[in-house]
Amino acid sequence: MSRTPAPWARIVEALIRERGPALFGYAVALTGDRHAGEDLLQDALVRSFRRGRGDVSLNEAHAYVKRAMQTAAIDTSRRRKTRPATPTATLPDSPTPDHAGAIADRDALASALNTLSPRERTCIVMRYVDGLSAVAIAEETGLAAGTVRKYLSDAVAKLQDASLGLGLQTADAVAGGGHHLPVAVRTTQKGGQR
Repeated sequence: MSRTPAPWARIVEALIRERGPALFGYAVALTGDRHAGEDLLQDALVRSFRRGRGDVSLNEAHAYVKRAMQTAAIDTSRRRKTRPATPTATLPDSPTPDHAGAIADRDALASALNTLSPRERTCIVMRYVDGLSAVAIAEETGLAAGTVRKYLSDAVAKLQDASLGLGLQTADAVAGGGHHLPVAVRTTQKGGQR
């Protein structure tokens, strides 16, 4: 006798199939590391659906997982502050000669994003990947709007100091919303880009 999967299980399968690459890119943008991004996404999926969710839409499931990743990214920084840091060696991706410029740009962006605190990074990702305003970010994260504006302002200043030519403006970051600037790092797999 075969069991019919619960409605939430079908939604999780559809979410991974249809939006998995986008969610993975979002996780990498939040963490700055592919492996940490994989862990963050997997943890967010488990947290979001370990008790089931009833019958939810694909968009609702997507939103649950993104919110879980945002919260986990901020919570991870809190835990790191209470634990001593353990140095680890990071192995670089093996670049191919065809993509040297793209890899250099990605590494420069990743390096610049790594200078941001987890809260600044989360706010920047939510602002420029999700296209949310400072007020919307505040509502999503539970922070005060002024605090979000401060994180965005500080993050833009740090990214401008990195001289990457991203064209980010402080006024747009703290007041804007509604337009999309791609800052997520695209990853490649066998057979092409994601």
